[in-house]
Amino acid sequence: MARFHVYEVGDGYALDVQSNLLDRLQTRVMIPLVAASHVINIMSRLNPVVVVGGKTYLMSTERMASIPLSEIGVEIADLTPRSDDITAALDFLFQGF
Repeated sequence: MARFHVYEVGDGYALDVQSNLLDRLQTRVMIPLVAASHVINIMSRLNPVVVVGGKTYLMSTERMASIPLSEIGVEIADLTPRSDDITAALDFLFQGF
């Protein structure tokens, strides 16, 4: 598993935001991705827009959760180039700025 990569989780996608130094854990902290068309109220700093497989999603940062490795499917995309925006969303969630 790799930080800032998107994986299949259930019938959707989730973004791995856990440090790669913690690979021995049996869980990963992940942010669900929600189809942009399904979201009414967004906060651009908390819910950055990302494109995965040509489709637009919002990071549902406030719904971040620990997911068992057994529930995480195949890798779908690498969002490492968006790491600054992803980290800023996490900072906004925890620090308010």
